[in-house]
Amino acid sequence: MNDTPQDPDDIDLPGAVGRLAYLTENYVPDAVWTVGGAFRYDRELIALAKYLGAFLKVRQITNVMGAPPCLWSLDWFVQRRPLPVERITARLQEYGRLNVGVHLVFDNPFLTDADVEDPYGLSLVQALVDNNANRRNAITVASDKLRDKIHSLWPKCPVLCHVNRLVAEQGRRSAQLYNRLLQSGYVRACLHPADAAKPALLDGLAAPQRMDAVVNDPCLRTCPVRKDHLRVLAEMRRNTYDVRLMERRANLIARAECQKPDPAARRQLASCNLTHNEIRALYNRGIRHFLIQSQQFRNEMTLLCDIFDCMLDQDPAISNKAALIATNSMVHLKPARNQIPTGLGEFAFSSYE
Repeated sequence: MNDTPQDPDDIDLPGAVGRLAYLTENYVPDAVWTVGGAFRYDRELIALAKYLGAFLKVRQITNVMGAPPCLWSLDWFVQRRPLPVERITARLQEYGRLNVGVHLVFDNPFLTDADVEDPYGLSLVQALVDNNANRRNAITVASDKLRDKIHSLWPKCPVLCHVNRLVAEQGRRSAQLYNRLLQSGYVRACLHPADAAKPALLDGLAAPQRMDAVVNDPCLRTCPVRKDHLRVLAEMRRNTYDVRLMERRANLIARAECQKPDPAARRQLASCNLTHNEIRALYNRGIRHFLIQSQQFRNEMTLLCDIFDCMLDQDPAISNKAALIATNSMVHLKPARNQIPTGLGEFAFSSYE
């Protein structure tokens, strides 16, 4: 018996894909998946993209999304430091070689006219534009001011509307609001997670094929403080060491009761995580682009678990296959080595690689 693993290049790809079709044929088969964590969990995302590309052609990471810390982005926990543009360029090129698009996400909706002139943010956009060999890269923004600035400098660069643009919306959200956003320069727009389960609103969308849906947002669907939370995070970006802002954030979270360990103690139980049936309902209405966010996770393992839970059909009849795929992919993320660890391997003085 030959126990040598088969080289992916030697696999009968069309036949293998055909045999794996049952994994997705009853669950959003033509969905396009964009996964968060870029510039935070690149090692894991790159390894996963390689694994899926070699062994599971029926599900692919089409795009990754994320951004280094800057004035235009938010951090939900600690304020991370900026990264050198040279390192960003190297990551962009690595994703490009895998034919994976990169969406730079600038999720701060509370930018001023002066903020959009930030030189570091502009240099990040320039790096993205200059390293776009596969023509899949795009910018996602939560501020109309930033959208206009990017359009003025890079008129051909696709700009997408981030979900925080909808969270910060002053008026009532409606299908007409989404339709106007798509007419105002955004190539695509993301549904507010709470709107993804509103059939009446979805029926009014003029171009559902240009809408995105976040499938794993952990915030409450009826959160009373989400906009205030974002505003505090934006202020924390400007004033990193202001402990009063940290206290305000803690008070908002306590008010929402969204992080209590006892679910029975919450006033609102339903999170914005979409069920598979809700994802199917969006798919049946013409939505094909689904986002797996990571900004509210503290580690990559939570993201990886969500990736497989969201991308794979969890029907009991084939759930064992989904579990096998998830387990096998984890092995590929950090394969075994025949060398004894010295204690000095992969050592770095920085939390960034």
